[in-house]
Amino acid sequence: MKLDGIWNAVDAQLGGQHIDEQYISAITLTVENEKYETVFGGKIDKGTLKYFPNSIPMAIEIKSEEGTNKGKTVNAIYKSSGGYLFVCYNITNSERPKTFVSTPENQFYLVRYKRLQ
Repeated sequence: MKLDGIWNAVDAQLGGQHIDEQYISAITLTVENEKYETVFGGKIDKGTLKYFPNSIPMAIEIKSEEGTNKGKTVNAIYKSSGGYLFVCYNITNSERPKTFVSTPENQFYLVRYKRLQ
């Protein structure tokens, strides 16, 4: 499953804590083929995606090439359900998440996006 489209964040957790809606509603993710762009509060992050669609759960490797996370690589898992995209990012180290659960211990960033286009 490719993630192509424009997505808006509707819910997010970091380290098991819900992030205030006023912050997450400003997050937009655009994906086209193996390229992505995230806009948050006027800040842009762009880069490439490498898909691992045969992994369970499906996985991606995100490499930032421009913007606030330039030079960083983040491992994540993703799934789509009912018009929503769920992505669980490990922003603290290189180990890929195995579940869509964000806790104070794992510090995962879990986002639910709704498709705009």
